[in-house]
This record gives sequence, C-alpha cells and structure tokens, in this order.
Amino acid sequence: MQGFEVPGYLGTRYEIARLDHSFERDLSRITATYSLWENGGVEVANRSFDSRKRESQEVTGRVYFVEGSDIGRPKVSFFRPFYSG
Repeated sequence: MQGFEVPGYLGTRYEIARLDHSFERDLSRITATYSLWENGGVEVANRSFDSRKRESQEVTGRVYFVEGSDIGRPKVSFFRPFYSG
C-alpha cells in the first residue's frame, strides 16, 4: 500500500478471529498496541490472557518497514533478528 501513514497505524487492535496456531491456544483477550519510540521507530506490544495458567502475558516487538515508512509493508520481530510479515 503506497501513501501509508504511520500515525494511522498506531493504537490498539483487538483480535476478532484467528488461525489455529499452537502458540495461541488457550489465549483470549488478545490485543496488539502499536506506539512510537522516541527515535521514531514503531513498537508493538501483544497482550493476552492465558486461561490455563490464569495469567496475563505480554510480548513486545519491533516493527520494520520493508520499503520505507510510506509503504504499508511492515515486518515485525519479537525474537530478533527474525522478522515476519
């Protein structure tokens, strides 16, 4: 997507559907919150509730724009140096 604007990408997204992945089983209340770092980069905080462990979880990742921040083609890394689209 050309003409992508980072400010419109920021904020909290709420999961309404998902594919069945083993690392997400027993999780509910899943959100992804995108925010700016002081250096202008973008961070994502994924939060969820694990019904088996009866506890909340959070993992933070970095967003990388493959072709520049004005092209809507981001990749995210929660386990650097590995990124996925």
